[in-house]
Amino acid sequence: MSQTSIQPEADEQCTASAISLQNESLVWSLAPTEAYQPAPIDLNVGRAVHIELQTLRWNKYETLPASVKLTNTGETVILSARWDGEQCPSLEGGPLDGRYVFSQLHFHWGQTALDGSEHTIDGYRLPLEMHVIHFAERYGDQDEAQRNLGGVLCLVYFFNLKSYPNRFISPVVDALDRVLLPESYTKLEPFPLIDLFHAFTDEYFLYWGCTRNGPLVTPMLWMLSRTQEPLDFRQLKQFNRLLDRRMRPHYTLQPSETATPSKGRHLFHVNPRTPMAISTLMIEPPEKFAQTRWLVDRQPIDWSSPDACRQYVRHVREELAKKKDSPVDDLVCPEAESKSSMSGY
Repeated sequence: MSQTSIQPEADEQCTASAISLQNESLVWSLAPTEAYQPAPIDLNVGRAVHIELQTLRWNKYETLPASVKLTNTGETVILSARWDGEQCPSLEGGPLDGRYVFSQLHFHWGQTALDGSEHTIDGYRLPLEMHVIHFAERYGDQDEAQRNLGGVLCLVYFFNLKSYPNRFISPVVDALDRVLLPESYTKLEPFPLIDLFHAFTDEYFLYWGCTRNGPLVTPMLWMLSRTQEPLDFRQLKQFNRLLDRRMRPHYTLQPSETATPSKGRHLFHVNPRTPMAISTLMIEPPEKFAQTRWLVDRQPIDWSSPDACRQYVRHVREELAKKKDSPVDDLVCPEAESKSSMSGY
């Protein structure tokens, strides 16, 4: 019997490349209609269509900026940065048509840990959501890109609660005290952007949708990581101290607001690692947090169950109820572990 190589043949590689290009064309063919439907939406992996696309290429996200600025706009808090020369981070590949350059990132949070994210996951919200905005380089600047279909890309990262602070986001959280007032800003010690999130090449959601700000309608391509970033209660509460233009604590969401259902448009699950995904978000944290603990690690939650998010919400509500009745500082994380568990963090 002749031996058969397990390496992919050249024609198989060509076929995979052709499929990726066909899928990219499919994504862009939907833009004229679906890019003007409302965003954000409710995410449900059961309604997502599996699709294979080229690998995303993350360029220069490890490069140290020349300066970093944090601004309270009265509506959200924005982090912007400046790089010397041609060092600005950018993204290529995947579904993208050309190079997309980093513009700014901002956060969305709510009044409690149960109503922070703009998107909903199986009908429920997570504590915090971060949007990393890029614009298509071919348009020259973001203002021009906003006026064109496919000119703006929004990367979305969800934050979930864990037992100890996320030291990578600490430079931002620690500076929030300096931007409590609306229209205030502060400069931060420069750090690489990639410290705040992780680069993904697979396991992400993709859809078209638009945002509205008065008469301005901005169509966007949305790419949402299935892997969650961590933070603790104390870090989350710092966002609640920011004041809006009426000098009141502002929340980017009200509890009564709901995300748009994803029915009626295409939600893609890009480059899934396994053919069947049961939970909408992946439970394991990014690799750099491998030795840390999620807040609900000790709770009897079956993360392979479609009901996992509902179970998580119930446990968080129980923890919040305990904190409300406790005389202890309500910023302290409810799970008290010895500091020795932080060794190697």
